Parts: sequence; C-alpha cells; structure tokens
Amino acid sequence: MIDVSIVLLNWNSQPVVLDAAASAIAQAGVTVELVVVDNGSQDGSLEESKRRFPQARFVEMGFNSGFTGGMNAGTDAARGEFVLWQNADLVLAEDYCARAVAAMRSDKTLGAVGGLVQRLVDGHRTDEFDACGYTLSPLHRAAFIGDRTKGRDVVGISGSCPIFRRTALEALCATVGYVLDPWYFTYGEDIDVMLRLNLAAWRVRYLPELRAWHVRSGSTVVASRFYEKPDATQVRHFKNRIATIIKTYPPSLLLLRLLALTAGEIALPAYLLLRRRPRSVRNWFQGWREVWRERRRLMRDRAALQSSTTVERVRTLRRLLRGA
Repeated sequence: MIDVSIVLLNWNSQPVVLDAAASAIAQAGVTVELVVVDNGSQDGSLEESKRRFPQARFVEMGFNSGFTGGMNAGTDAARGEFVLWQNADLVLAEDYCARAVAAMRSDKTLGAVGGLVQRLVDGHRTDEFDACGYTLSPLHRAAFIGDRTKGRDVVGISGSCPIFRRTALEALCATVGYVLDPWYFTYGEDIDVMLRLNLAAWRVRYLPELRAWHVRSGSTVVASRFYEKPDATQVRHFKNRIATIIKTYPPSLLLLRLLALTAGEIALPAYLLLRRRPRSVRNWFQGWREVWRERRRLMRDRAALQSSTTVERVRTLRRLLRGA
C-alpha cells in the first residue's frame, strides 16, 4: 500500500523541477510514489526527469493543460492513501510526508494539512517567509495567520504543497464532477478547493512542523503585482476570484461581505487606471465577460455545494474567516 502519492506538475521548469523531484523521492518514514505530470514541456525537463528518476511514473499531457488540468490528471493517476500536490519550484523537508500522514491518521476529520513554506534562494533553504495557513479578508484576499508557530485549523493552506486525504478529494469530485475546476486553468484554484473542503465538513489544518522551501514562479514570469503579469494570467486572476465567490460563499456569508466585495470590485478599475494600467482594466472586463458566459454552470455548482453543506459547517467557516 502506498502511503502518499506526490503529484509534481512540470511545465518548462528545468532546473528547479529536478530538485523538487529529488526532495519527493527522498521522503523518509512513509512509502511514496512520485507522479510527474508534464504539461508539454519543450526545455528538456521531461527527458532529464525520466533519466534521473526512473522510479517515477510520468503522465504526459502533450500540451499545457494548466495547473488544474495537470493536477487533476495526476490525482486521477495517484494510488496513495494521501495525495500531495507539489509545485515544480518547491522542495520538501525529508519528514514532510511522514509528519503529515501521522497527523491525518490520528484525526480522521482532517481533509488536508499543510506547513510552513519559506523561500529557496539560489538553491539555499532560507528562513525568509513565503506562505502558511490563511484566512480570507472581506475582499476575498488570502491573509496569512499571525502566529505561524502554532498548529491550528484554517480556511486554507499553501497551494504549493498541500497534502490531502484521498477520500476527501473523491468527495469533492462527487459533488460537482471535478477536484480542481478545469475552467480556472491556473490561479485561485487552491482557494476554491479549500473552501469546498470546509463546506463538505473536512477540516483544513496548518502544521508548522511541516517544512518546505519555495522559489516561486518556476513556470511563469516573475512579477510582484498581478497587473504586471501577462494579459491571459490577469484575466484568470479576475474571473477565478469571482467564480469562487459565486460557487462557495453561503448566503449568510455573501450577505455579510456583499458591501465590501461590491465596493472593492467597483474601485478596482479606478485603481488600475491610477496605476496607468488600461490593459488591466480591459482584462478586468474580460474576466467578467467570461464569468457571465459560464454563469449557468457556476450556478449549478453553487446549488450542489450549498445544498450539501450544513448550518454547523457554515458557522465554522465564518469563524475561521474571522481568524478565530
């Protein structure tokens, strides 16, 4: 029996993906399988990965299916009791999986756990903060918890290295027909999954003893602001945020945050114009157009998700969103 399937997604991520794969293979204390999903890489990283890691299983998409398409394919191929989604530019501590498995086997209500992620700089593991457990602000922005030294239940954990109970992912898929929404392609898909886990009565927990190191932007243009990214990426940023709110916010939460969400959305084009980013304003409009075209499917998913949750789970989610 395989304890953990590590799904590593690669798209033109040489050389960082080789370090990521090595850290996956080096996991101690549990049995792991490495499933490398390649999104049509052209930089030789697929061939080099096959040469260096013959024990891994490879899923070759043949084209760029995005984060959602690649991770869905890898999750389908995974055979472990638990499934870890690993970014191509992230390395895991050797005991990451063992600690996660121990925690989840001791508490059957945990659907996902994740740890403290720090920065990997020039191949060196640093103490510089990258990510941890988070809640969501009234404007639906990820807000990292203040005390990173203590484990606690959270709304979500870093999307760079979450580890899931397989049965939890299967439950998500049974409700709406997918684990990761393929329409998202990339950006914000992890927040959607975390909120759906919470609605489905699975707890998400941050465990600081789980350690990993992240380069960031191993497959994309490095940019400090979303409006500095390529147009297609900006459109996904806008549309996926709106889609997640539509699908996952229970009526009471939507009512509570509606004023802040509406004000923030109206102010965004003005902010972008002040930043002299007219192309980003067009991308914002395009995001809304794409949401409108997808509205019927999003509302069907909303109906399925909201009908399957409970009052107790909504109360718990609202408490976590307050950071309590």
